[in-house]
Amino acid sequence: MTENASALQLVLTADPTLLGIVRLSLIVSLSAVVLAGLIGVPLGALVALTRFRGREAAVVALNTMMGLPPVVVGLAVYLLLSRSGRSVPGASCSRRRQ
Repeated sequence: MTENASALQLVLTADPTLLGIVRLSLIVSLSAVVLAGLIGVPLGALVALTRFRGREAAVVALNTMMGLPPVVVGLAVYLLLSRSGRSVPGASCSRRRQ
């Protein structure tokens, strides 16, 4: 890609770098949807069709989670998985406490 190329020009000329980026984005997005569907549909059917202790609390928790903005969830996952996050037990931190 050249530095002076406009976005429209890159799309219209089918720039190989741009197409690679779009392809990777589609692969990651579609694999996330498939994985979420494989996990979510059976668990949703289980919650919807069976009666168990704590079902009402599970439904309330699931509805609450669906109302959270994706940015908040992404930030929570980032903090959970980052090296400086407090929620990862046994994670080594690059800074030593003095």
